[in-house]
Amino acid sequence: MKICMLTSGHDVYDNRIYYKEILSLQKVYDEIYIVAPGDKDFITEDGVIVKCFPKRKNWRDRFRPMKDMYNIAKKIGAEVYHAHEPDSFQVAVKLKKNFGSKIIYDSHEYYPEAFSEHFPKIKGLMEKVIYTYEKTLAKKADCIITVNDILVDKFKKYHSNVQLLPNYPVLKDKEIVKEYNDIPTFIYVGGLREDRGIYKTLEAIKLVKVPCKYIFIGPFESEIFKLKCEEYIRENLNNKDIVFTGKIPHIEVFEYLKSSHAGFVLLQPNNWRYVNAEPIKLFEYMITKNVVIGSDFPMIRNIIEPSGSGLLVDPYSPEDIASAMERLAENIEETKLMGEKGFIEVNHSYNWAVCEERLLSAYSALK
Repeated sequence: MKICMLTSGHDVYDNRIYYKEILSLQKVYDEIYIVAPGDKDFITEDGVIVKCFPKRKNWRDRFRPMKDMYNIAKKIGAEVYHAHEPDSFQVAVKLKKNFGSKIIYDSHEYYPEAFSEHFPKIKGLMEKVIYTYEKTLAKKADCIITVNDILVDKFKKYHSNVQLLPNYPVLKDKEIVKEYNDIPTFIYVGGLREDRGIYKTLEAIKLVKVPCKYIFIGPFESEIFKLKCEEYIRENLNNKDIVFTGKIPHIEVFEYLKSSHAGFVLLQPNNWRYVNAEPIKLFEYMITKNVVIGSDFPMIRNIIEPSGSGLLVDPYSPEDIASAMERLAENIEETKLMGEKGFIEVNHSYNWAVCEERLLSAYSALK
């Protein structure tokens, strides 16, 4: 079976698309393509054939990339086209109509809610329009894949073949050996944005009385937010051990995670999509034996509480966040034990091996 992944906005080496789905499918299928934004065609070291089209200039630049994607994809002549956004799935629908291909819609996000945020004055109206657009397209899928129970329930209202494949991490071959820093170390990995709790975390650090180290890994979302954080640090946190690394290679991120004690997942409550999310970062902390300091939202609570792998806080309260940090810093042996519990839970329940079996079964049913 010839398989072609289609994406209008994700990177070729997107973690879910490439390192999870494609590498899982390669265990059964030999010929896999991916059509994605990029500068030039190439073949990956795993033998995946990459066909590229120019990246879109901004979020409004949607039609030209879709045309480019279709022209490339039709020449591939795949038996299955697996699309990762409404835009790329519209291309898949056209390929099915013209060539009889099987098509999969892989919905990773709350697309109607996310896209409508570009239109704050008519957000409610745009959300309904995009929801109707997505529903009309998704009905044409041979299979729908999605990442959480909320989205499964949404799609099951109008489609009979919906598969749940959460964004669980791929297990490493060997158990991680921690090399803890001498002082309690707290880490954040990801884009540095206000709605991901970065500024609230800085406000909390000011209140922590125990000596600790703080590491923030990733790029700032904007120069304005970067300046805002730098000003706060300069005026309030000169006596704190804080490191901002910027964006660094994955292997270096892993080295930092090996030495840290706890990680922040402090999504803010003013974004409905965040309140109803299972952040992949949560599982990545758990798999590296880091305790999670997480927003007290239902989906995060359902993972943290049963496993005893973290502390839930009000993500809008610097006092609550600071209290959690002090508890972990003052009880290091308990903190290490919580990290071990998270690692055990990921290995038992929250790992990609569970999803791989479902993915291969879904593909097998398309034959």
